[in-house]
Order: sequence, then structure tokens, then C-alpha cells
Amino acid sequence: MKLNNLIAALLLLGVVEYIYPQTILVSYKHNGKTKFSHVSRDQSACEPEAGQQVYFYKDYKIVTCEETT
Repeated sequence: MKLNNLIAALLLLGVVEYIYPQTILVSYKHNGKTKFSHVSRDQSACEPEAGQQVYFYKDYKIVTCEETT
């Protein structure tokens, strides 16, 4: 149970800004400021589109791509 809480605490919600050949640039809010993170395209669980919301681990990989409406 504690491990699940720790893993959930590390997950961030962001928006895909740009897709590079090997990385994906994701923007997210932290303390009211916009931050950016480059995540691995190869290790990510899905292939998002620019503008799509994703759950990700900072500077590591995307875990889930949210459905676009």
C-alpha cells in the first residue's frame, strides 16, 4: 500500500509540447510555474500527439496517455 502511494506521488500530469525522434517534451505546472521535462520515447507506454495530456515520471517516461475528446 505504501509503495503504491509513493509511486502515485511521483506521477505528474502534463501536456505534450513537442515530439523529437528519441524524446518527448512535456510541460507541467509546479508551484504555479510552467516546467518542462524530456522523457524517453522508447520507454514510454504510449505514443502521444502534441497537445495531448499524459501522466509521466519526470525526465523518465510517459505512463499513460489521456484520451483526446
